[in-house]
Amino acid sequence: MDIMLLVTLRRATQADLAAVQQLFGALHSFNATLDARFALADGWETVLKEHLGHACDHPHSLTVLAWADDEPVGLLMLDGHTDSPLFRHRHWAELVALYVAPSQRGSGLATRLVAAGSAWAHAQGYDRVQLYVTRSNLSAQHFYVRHGFAPVQEVWRLELEPSDRLPPDDPDCEAVYAHGHNLLSSHQHVIAVGDEEIPA
Repeated sequence: MDIMLLVTLRRATQADLAAVQQLFGALHSFNATLDARFALADGWETVLKEHLGHACDHPHSLTVLAWADDEPVGLLMLDGHTDSPLFRHRHWAELVALYVAPSQRGSGLATRLVAAGSAWAHAQGYDRVQLYVTRSNLSAQHFYVRHGFAPVQEVWRLELEPSDRLPPDDPDCEAVYAHGHNLLSSHQHVIAVGDEEIPA
């Protein structure tokens, strides 16, 4: 029997916090093996709780859980973005998180989740879905290429010597996070896992 048929997709609610935390933590444990700078901070569970509480009440965010009976086995998170009014094409959706549990890898569940997210983004009026993926994660890149994604830019990093100073506070940035928007997203955020994690 096709195990994909046993799995249902459902939009997450605040009552699903534990399931979202479980799969989000597993995703980022993997991401941190690719780049240690993407390790989750202490207290990340609280930040995720705030994000989910915000996302459930706003049309610009989508969190989907895949369930095999009562077990959460897949996670998809998208956030809508509105860029600076300097730019003509300001609105887009970011695929923030995609994860499939080991028991469902090879079932096509990742494909189902991406399709659900793309359909939601289109229905909300976004003209594109974008994501960030580490350069070393070739299997994830291959997965996304097979599903119609294409690279449009790169993030380059220059590592500096450790400093004894902390960067200056940015009250404007903190105010954005305090209002619950884009709590999980940044322009250099690793969100994808490879085919070992989410084979199509």
